[in-house]
Amino acid sequence: LTNKAFRERVGSVPGGVDFLYAVGFEPMHGHLVLQRRDTALLWVGKAALQAAQESLAYRGSKEALQLREALQLSSSEYAAEEAARRQAWLQKVPDEPPEGQAGSALICVHVGEAQHWRRFDSSEVLEDVVNFARSLPGVPLGRPIGLSNVTLRPAVRLDLATECGLTLQRLD
Repeated sequence: LTNKAFRERVGSVPGGVDFLYAVGFEPMHGHLVLQRRDTALLWVGKAALQAAQESLAYRGSKEALQLREALQLSSSEYAAEEAARRQAWLQKVPDEPPEGQAGSALICVHVGEAQHWRRFDSSEVLEDVVNFARSLPGVPLGRPIGLSNVTLRPAVRLDLATECGLTLQRLD
């Protein structure tokens, strides 16, 4: 009764343990044991299971379970694909210059409530910042993103179509 596989396959199923009791299994030292073999009772139990498996309720439950399992698998495959795509964006980002290096710019990318800080050399281009932003969790993949220079008042929305080739120094 404490075996993990038993709990998952029989014990967690409504009526699973009751069915075993009904066909003659008895609890003994933490196990269910078939002490007396009643072939007729076992055949009746088997026929009842087969009839239940052919019912619309059983088929509907089985299809719903298979759909949940497929969605779960699909979800994990999607997560793996998304991680690979984000890694591909990150591979396009140049190495981060050391802290305090002359000519570097500290950039903060806000994604929802999260802030992601990273240093870039001021001679690197806006496209490098865009690639970094796309590598971050929570940034929509496959859709346009928006970046703004908030060091200016009012903040200036960057035109990614025309300014991606400009250096960070040029943007400031």
